[in-house]
Amino acid sequence: MNEKTTGTMRRLGDVLIDAERVNPIQLEHALDVSKSRGTRLGETLIELGFIEEDELASALAERLEIELVDLSMADALDPESIRLVPEELALTHRVVVIGVENTDGATQLLLAMSDPTDQLVLQKIKDVSGFAVRPSVATESQINAALDSAYKELPRPLDEVTAELRRDTERELERTHIPSTQRPGERDKSAPAVRYIESLLYAALQRHASDIHVEPREFTTNVRFRIDGQLRNMPAPPPGYRDEVIARLKLLAELDVAEHRKPQSGSLSIRFAGRSVDSRVSTMPGVTGEKVVVRLLDRSLTRLRLDTLGFEEESVARMRNLIHAPHGIFLLCGPTGCGKTTTMYSFLRELDRHASNIVTVEDPVEYHLPGIHQINVKPNIGLDYAECLRTLLRQDPDVLILGEVRDLETLQVAVRASLTGHPVFSTLHTNTAISSVTRMANMGLEHYLIAATLNAALSQQLIRRVCPHCGQKRTPGKNERADLKRFFGREVDFDIAVTKGCDACDYTGYLGRVAVEELFVVDDDIRPMISDHANEAQLGEVARKSGMKLLIDHAFEKLRDGTTTVEEVLSLGFHQIERDE
Repeated sequence: MNEKTTGTMRRLGDVLIDAERVNPIQLEHALDVSKSRGTRLGETLIELGFIEEDELASALAERLEIELVDLSMADALDPESIRLVPEELALTHRVVVIGVENTDGATQLLLAMSDPTDQLVLQKIKDVSGFAVRPSVATESQINAALDSAYKELPRPLDEVTAELRRDTERELERTHIPSTQRPGERDKSAPAVRYIESLLYAALQRHASDIHVEPREFTTNVRFRIDGQLRNMPAPPPGYRDEVIARLKLLAELDVAEHRKPQSGSLSIRFAGRSVDSRVSTMPGVTGEKVVVRLLDRSLTRLRLDTLGFEEESVARMRNLIHAPHGIFLLCGPTGCGKTTTMYSFLRELDRHASNIVTVEDPVEYHLPGIHQINVKPNIGLDYAECLRTLLRQDPDVLILGEVRDLETLQVAVRASLTGHPVFSTLHTNTAISSVTRMANMGLEHYLIAATLNAALSQQLIRRVCPHCGQKRTPGKNERADLKRFFGREVDFDIAVTKGCDACDYTGYLGRVAVEELFVVDDDIRPMISDHANEAQLGEVARKSGMKLLIDHAFEKLRDGTTTVEEVLSLGFHQIERDE
């Protein structure tokens, strides 16, 4: 990276400092990372978690007094205008031509850039195109999507590709009576399998799926996406292409295509329309063939702020205080798939990664985070959670993050770390926040140690949001109000949301999910009770008097403001929770 480029980056940094979006220490760290990696400053600032991309764009537009443009409708851009800048130049410097103006006989290109302070790029475009330029600001992700749309051929819709494969299969069956010099099994299915997998992965990204299931049956193949926690059927390839589709997925994940007897695990990266997603691929042999599950790991989840996850404002404020505690254990609780990982990464965004030695121990590391030392546990060589923790205590850590507390040995080392002045964050599989105390005791930890080290436990679950495009409201009837009052323990004196279904939500009535939480804070009233072996009901009574709200309380608020439906609240199984009237 040359001095001129560094100067350009410095000017961008000065703009952000003037706008009070980053501080000088953050800027210096980002500059060092950018220079060492050869990446753009804006991209690095976002990756480090110092600023959101929409904040970056709006700050630049405001301070430079230029237009902030929305490229979310990239398909509406004029392909001819876009190609006025050579493809290599546009892709290298991430520039999109969004229009052409003719004023007094002079042509001017209207440009969308993530860094309009880069005068070198602006001059280069002037020289190459022969036109004057006028820059505007857009977010990096929107520019990437627009460039992909302009210069790359995106996969066709999944249902179209599947229908084409069926037609090909039918035509081949019709031709089976015609003599052929091709040997049986020599038909080239690789190209159709490639097309299907490309469309499958692209469809998964478009629909924001978290998992892809490809499961062979005796005569068919089931293909499903997990969207908003629910599995939905997708167009499946014809039976004749089943093995080729599974082989293609294994090949992309760098697995042994010839191995069908043992489970295998691998990974692959997907990039379409400006969105890049890592994924884990797992295969499992079965009676009817190998099942493949692709877990999509959306990096954007690591950049979500704590106040964007749907938690109540009061809970967010209390969590932020607890995150910055100088020592103690903070546990995240809840079932698999309840968003604990996303919440943990939002905690990381609250910490100063530049001035702290933050270490994570995970199984496995799902997202690679800059500025943090991440460790994969390897039990097969004796490197388990407990061993990692013991070693890390000699590595001068400031913050320790464990993927999961699985056994007493790991819990004891975490307690030791807390007692020696380290904040420790981890997850625990319990249904409620207060039951984390019972779980720790059942694992064999003494109650006085739980009382001395546990700062808080956050239990959370995810409920689906009502689609904003088609959601409606209705007034519950008299009998329904009575049932809801018995369930919630309070009057339901408001209209409730109901689902309808539309194109935007794939006719499910829901679009996205939001968290409901239960934050149990271990304060000076709770600690002696834990030491005295108080049960969950006793702890809950005192905690609620101190302001603790249960999951059902937060779910009730989501029902009141129309975020979700009665059916979604009931699906969380609150009948197991006892309430004081």
